[in-house]
Amino acid sequence: MPSLAFTLLFAVLAAAVSRAEATERYAPPAVDEVRAQAVRWVAGRKPAPQVIRSVGELWAAVPADATPRELLDRVIETFALADPETRQFLAECRLRDPDLLPPRADLLRQEGLDEFHAANLRLYFARYLALRKMHEQALEQFAAFDPAKSIDPATALFFKAVCEHGLLQKDEGLATIRQLVDHTEAVPASHAALATLMQYELESLRPDTLDEIARLMRDVTRRLDLARTGPEVQRQEQRIIAKLDRIIDKLEQERGGDGPSRDGGDPGQGQPGSPSGNDPNKPAEASAPGGATGPGEVDPQGLRNQGGWGNLPEKERERAASGIVERYPGHYDAGIENYFRKLAGQRAP
Repeated sequence: MPSLAFTLLFAVLAAAVSRAEATERYAPPAVDEVRAQAVRWVAGRKPAPQVIRSVGELWAAVPADATPRELLDRVIETFALADPETRQFLAECRLRDPDLLPPRADLLRQEGLDEFHAANLRLYFARYLALRKMHEQALEQFAAFDPAKSIDPATALFFKAVCEHGLLQKDEGLATIRQLVDHTEAVPASHAALATLMQYELESLRPDTLDEIARLMRDVTRRLDLARTGPEVQRQEQRIIAKLDRIIDKLEQERGGDGPSRDGGDPGQGQPGSPSGNDPNKPAEASAPGGATGPGEVDPQGLRNQGGWGNLPEKERERAASGIVERYPGHYDAGIENYFRKLAGQRAP
């Protein structure tokens, strides 16, 4: 009869194996398999000879070591060559001068849509929505297909995590990132690095902190940039105000009521016994000077520019500029450069 220790060990190992099997591992299909699927899909549409030639030329130039991202682009181009409705839909999915509202995507709502066509077209559309920071709509598309059925599972999981991270969906975002980093093959190095950063930010996210409030404010700004001013934005704004109130109340309790009051005043300023000696409830005599007095003398030597205030040394300016560049995203470079150009132009005369 097996001992109790052996039984417990067997149960632990069985549970570990069960969890490992439950976690599906995503891997992109091989180049030949994707090419064959694309050709079969085109053949099923009975295209004109010119379309067949164009598709053949498109896939003849695909290298054997093409990445999943490159294969997805070729498949999307194949869809556009063989199907006018898909071509029109893709033309509406533009990032340069886009319309305020995204395309309706009626094509993706059609019944009986081929799985190969639907999964990869949804992935393309979801990625487009994520790049436009339309996180809610993008997550709706991600929920409508299985990343394992697409050509590029890593791209699907990465942009899904980006949307969940932007909406502060902590549990969902961490689960997606773990699937991407630990259980997906052919993940680009850039996606893996950014996913690790998002994972760190989500793990360190704590409720009712200034960090959380700053992220919520950023999300409201995103919504306003998309011209969204409806009930959801107003609810988020009220949520931010409530969290700020809780933080202020907590700080006041920690300081025992001696800190700044909610209306911006200072409870200890101007009270009896304070250095000024003024009582705000008792008007001062018209002929009597109020508060403490001093000699009223100013040392003119102290007004000299002794520390170079407002004019940092060259090394300090370079260090500050370097810090700004390292702290903010790359698209801030142009603004920083313009600022220093204007500053140099003002000093030149």
